Amino acid sequence: MARLVRLALSTVLLLAGVSPPSAHSWYPIECCSERDCHELDETHGETVTETSSGWLLWDGRTVARQKARPSPDKKFHLCETRSRGILCFFAPPGDS
Repeated sequence: MARLVRLALSTVLLLAGVSPPSAHSWYPIECCSERDCHELDETHGETVTETSSGWLLWDGRTVARQKARPSPDKKFHLCETRSRGILCFFAPPGDS
């Protein structure tokens, strides 16, 4: 059902000459399969604390400083899968 709604919306936007924005337009292909990345949302408890060696995530996992990539939109983003864990982590400039 959701797929049908997305298809209908895309069709309407296409006919109107408007293309829907790609939420994943800047994520590198090695980080994201159009579903593995998202902006971290502190209002939903996804907090990030900077430490001397990197970042401590809300769930106790850590990301080493050398593993972080600069975030083009100056926000934290996390790309992960259940099977492979953290694929990529993006930190705002100045935090990396």
